[in-house]
Amino acid sequence: MANQNNLTCTVNAGYHNRDGCPVVVNVDHPDIHKYANTDVVLTDTDTGDVIAAQCFTSDDGKSTSLAWILDSLKASTSRSYTLSEGSIDGEAGVNLDEDSDTIDITLNGKPFTTFRYAKTQYRPYFFPVLGPNGCEVTRGETSEISKDHVHHRSLYVAYGEVNDVDLWGEGSNCGKVVHQNFTQKHGGAILSRIYADNTWETKDAQVLMSDKQNFRIYNLPEDGTIFDLDLSFIASAGDVHFGDTKEGGIMCIRVNPSMNASDGGQIENAFGGINEGETWGKRANWCDYSGVVGGTEVGIAVYDHIVNPRYPTYWHVRNYGLMGSNIFGSGTFERDKSKDGSYVLKEGEQMHFKFRVLIHAGDATQGNVAQKYHDFINPPTVEVS
Repeated sequence: MANQNNLTCTVNAGYHNRDGCPVVVNVDHPDIHKYANTDVVLTDTDTGDVIAAQCFTSDDGKSTSLAWILDSLKASTSRSYTLSEGSIDGEAGVNLDEDSDTIDITLNGKPFTTFRYAKTQYRPYFFPVLGPNGCEVTRGETSEISKDHVHHRSLYVAYGEVNDVDLWGEGSNCGKVVHQNFTQKHGGAILSRIYADNTWETKDAQVLMSDKQNFRIYNLPEDGTIFDLDLSFIASAGDVHFGDTKEGGIMCIRVNPSMNASDGGQIENAFGGINEGETWGKRANWCDYSGVVGGTEVGIAVYDHIVNPRYPTYWHVRNYGLMGSNIFGSGTFERDKSKDGSYVLKEGEQMHFKFRVLIHAGDATQGNVAQKYHDFINPPTVEVS
């Protein structure tokens, strides 16, 4: 470490305890720009403790963001840091290892997941997704995939009726979500950004619409790992009609078969609904799926953000292992055609979503899923001076 400057960050916990909480803030300070796209350190002004941090060019391309992981900050308290250049010995951060049509993501040297985006696939997806003790918390390229629902590939974005084309299933009449390019693709001490542009196409490669799937993966322990997804649907090729169907995500998870609620696992939503009978077709702020994998109890939750269209979302969640958010299926879920949830995105318009996926130890209670939801929708505030 060297060249400490005058930039000080004060983070306020607000009304919630913060532990394993990602903090990302745009910084307007004359000393920050020289650190853009570099790893840095933050020093606690009271204790002298040093933690890893990361500076990177913000999504607007004009400013600089500062990111770190906030631990052990009690509700209604604050903590101040000074920023300096450098890194933390022994911390490898989030690394990306590229091969043909795949990106392997490691967290501090440990495998976490692989992003698979070959144009020959029906859609991009992440598999495997590893949790506590290296357990696979999702199903994908396994022997089970040939048994049912071949299209449920681990962690992905999809929908079943787009201009009357099926972009949920996999078959001769189904469309595809086709990877086009990356706008961001890098790792760092605190997070990686994998920002991908895709086209949604018919079986004959006619473009129906476009999307932006902007994923961030944070350098957190395996019992509290986080994906964030900023998703944009773009009517780039004319009007887009999303039909009212249960067959869809939009943020989709298929859990490891040993976690299935039909085999001893458990589904739980934000209102305390348990398993398919109390969660399928219901609206909720979040939904969680937990169970035992190789003797370890693990879980995975999906958070719906308050800025999302039609918040809170309906959930297409099944005892056999599927969990997905779906804002367009209201008539189907409520078995009432008068509540038709179909929607037309007019040519040139966009629809934006924010989701967080939390991988945790234990069930929803043990994984503090409800508490950590506030890290997403009510994050701590930061003052920079």
